[in-house]
Amino acid sequence: MAKPSGEATATRVDRLPRRPARRRPVALLALVVLLFLLVAVVDRGGAAVAQHELAVEIRKQGFPSEPEVAIKGIPFLTQVLSRDFRDVRLEADNIIEGPVRITSLKVRARNVRVDSGFQRGVLGSVDGTAFIAFGDLAKAGGDPGLELTAGAGNRIEAKVDLGITTATATASVTKEGDAIRVRALSVEGLPLDDLDGALDFTVPVKGLPLGLAFRSLTVSSGGVSLHVTGRNVPFG
Repeated sequence: MAKPSGEATATRVDRLPRRPARRRPVALLALVVLLFLLVAVVDRGGAAVAQHELAVEIRKQGFPSEPEVAIKGIPFLTQVLSRDFRDVRLEADNIIEGPVRITSLKVRARNVRVDSGFQRGVLGSVDGTAFIAFGDLAKAGGDPGLELTAGAGNRIEAKVDLGITTATATASVTKEGDAIRVRALSVEGLPLDDLDGALDFTVPVKGLPLGLAFRSLTVSSGGVSLHVTGRNVPFG
C-alpha cells in the first residue's frame, strides 16, 4: 500500500544529514582572539603612557631633554599594578657635563619602582654606556681641530698640526679617577718633545645624569665608550 505523500516527505526530511555544529566553536575562537588583541592594545597603550610619565620625571635627574624610555616585558599591566618594572631602557643624546659633551647615553635599569602617581621612584640598578665621539673629546681637551681615530687596544691615532708640518702621533687613553687621560706615546719621524703637549690632556667626567658612576673605558670606532653604573638611584 502506498504511503501518504505527507509521511513520505517527513521520512525524506528525517533522513537528510545534519550539518555539524561548528559555528559555536568558531565564534568562541574569534571572541578569544578579539579579547587577546584588545588586551594587547590596552597593554601597549598603557606602556606608552607610563613611558612618557617616567621620561618626564627622569629628565629632572640631569638630562637636557626627556630621554627615550622603553618599558620591556609582557604583560605590562601586571607590572603597573605592582608599580615594579623589571626592565627599562633609557637613551639620551647631547648631554653637556662640565667640559665634555656626552654624545649618547644608553643604559638599562632593572627593578624600577614607582609611587602610585608616577611622581617619584627608584631605579634598582643601572648599567650602560656613555659614548663620547672623538670630536667632542678633542674639544674637551682644548684642541677642536685635532683629528682622532681609533688605534690598537685603548690607543688613538692623531693628526697633530705642528705649524710647519702635520705629525701622526699615537696616544694612550686611560681612566684616572673620574677623568679621561690622553697621553702621547710616540710620533712618527719626530721626537716626542716636538708635540709640546699637544696630545696630552685630562678630561674630567663628573655629574653624569642619574648620578651614574664612570667605571671603565674602551676606545671604539668613532670615540670612547665609558661603562657607567648606578644603584638605588632616586628620581622625581
